[in-house]
Amino acid sequence: MLKIFDFYGDGIQSPNQHAEASNVMDGIYQSFYGSINMGDYLFYKFNDKNLQALEEYRNALVLAKTQNDSILICEALKKILTVHRTHYLYDNITFEQYLEDYKNYAYDDYERAFYHYFNLILHFKNYKVDQWNSESYEWLSKYFENNNLPYLKGITYTVFASYYEELGEFERVWYFIREAENEFSKIEFAYAKSRYNQLLVFAARIAAKENKREILDSYLSKFDNTRSNKTDLQLSSLFYFYDSVKDTLYGNFKMAYRKYRQYELIQDSLRKYRYDDLLNDLETKYRTAEKEKKILEEQQKVRANRNWLIAAGITLILGLGIAILLQKNTTKQRLLAEQESQLKQQRVENLLKEQELVSIDAMIEGQEKERQKVANELHDDLGSLMATIKLHFDNTKVSKKDPAMQNAQKLLEEAYQKIRGMAHSKNSGVMSDQGLLPAIKKMARTISETNALNVTVEDFGLGERLENSLELTIFRMVQELVANAIKHADATKVGIHLTQHEDQLNIIVEDNGMGFDSTKVSKVHNGMGLTTIEKRVEHLEGNFTIDSVLGKGTSILIDIPV
Repeated sequence: MLKIFDFYGDGIQSPNQHAEASNVMDGIYQSFYGSINMGDYLFYKFNDKNLQALEEYRNALVLAKTQNDSILICEALKKILTVHRTHYLYDNITFEQYLEDYKNYAYDDYERAFYHYFNLILHFKNYKVDQWNSESYEWLSKYFENNNLPYLKGITYTVFASYYEELGEFERVWYFIREAENEFSKIEFAYAKSRYNQLLVFAARIAAKENKREILDSYLSKFDNTRSNKTDLQLSSLFYFYDSVKDTLYGNFKMAYRKYRQYELIQDSLRKYRYDDLLNDLETKYRTAEKEKKILEEQQKVRANRNWLIAAGITLILGLGIAILLQKNTTKQRLLAEQESQLKQQRVENLLKEQELVSIDAMIEGQEKERQKVANELHDDLGSLMATIKLHFDNTKVSKKDPAMQNAQKLLEEAYQKIRGMAHSKNSGVMSDQGLLPAIKKMARTISETNALNVTVEDFGLGERLENSLELTIFRMVQELVANAIKHADATKVGIHLTQHEDQLNIIVEDNGMGFDSTKVSKVHNGMGLTTIEKRVEHLEGNFTIDSVLGKGTSILIDIPV
């Protein structure tokens, strides 16, 4: 019966799993166990053969996947993740794919518990608190309530203690140290010795940090200094270091120096390699090589099956290529001609629109000047004259009972008031008889009476009149947007919303028509008047927004400072 060496015990299987493995003794399974055993030998025996060990474990994983054997796949993945768990690979991220594979292949809660353990330690790395996985922490805590697994509990509680050390919660640190020590004490076999020594060194460090000499002495006294693998040598050096700290705390400086020298000697004998970058490079090369190998095999198969078609295929491809190029060239020329024609048409239309804007602005300005002139003449000349006549008439010494004089006085008052009204009317502009809001409401009623389109108007805050030219400009923009809905949108309802907040006027014109692609307005829909309206809004230092969805309608939003 083949036996898997496991110095840490990470790959211990249940009796049923051992029975299944021992019953299948064909070549693939023998190769699998051979790779696992060789990987363990290289990893735990030597300081400088971690990559070779990793390659053996990876070979075992490939063999297990060829048999689609979840038990063996998980066994190989645990070995690979154990290599990544060790201190000299802590800054590495190549474990991610293996950890994801382990999550997918874990076939029972026992394997899932190991997955959550690796998920904690490989991301946390004993100091990255922000990468602590609370979900795995909660899962393991709940799982341990009903499952007696001393080894797994011991190594997991050690990780919990390290996490709470980073948080500075030392009561929780000592709680999990004691729990881990209690679990390790239940194991009668020697395979947990290294992990127990690791816990003792960790506890000694915490005791030294808190200056607890008796507790430091207690944990160091339990340390087993016999060495069976390279990890024990590293732990032994740490033992001498904290033993020297203990002697320092007790004032025994000579003994402390001797033990510290012992720590230095062991450190000098250890060949410490940092394989972070190298392992990343090797992982990339390994995966690239695998892909290139598969591509090469596929290419060889394709060449073997279609050599006799190469000449005909090349000819056909060349013919098709030439035809496609000719077709693309013809299509490109036609599109360029169409685009050139469209650009010319757009330039002409834009020029006409700009000229129209200039003409309208000039007309409005002229009308305003003329109105102002007439209003001034009415008010200053004729108005003053009528006011003077009225004053003289009121002071005339005539009988106020004379009916003719009373009628004359009444007619004079009416004439005076009409002149004042005409002056004010002319001075307030072309929309003075109704104003912006009444004009828009009148337009809505007129359109709605046709029963072809229902136009509604809602307003808020429009208590005072605006400057006449601004009201006329806004009215024309709203009129144009409603006309667009009638001509292009195929709408049945149009809503006009006017809201004034202090010095800002918000206008929304929305319909339930067919909508359009608003990104193409400037290129395709210049004839709809939207570009003209947008330019007017920009001239007024406002904002113009189109929100249109095909099949659901269009909303035009205009914000103008007033």
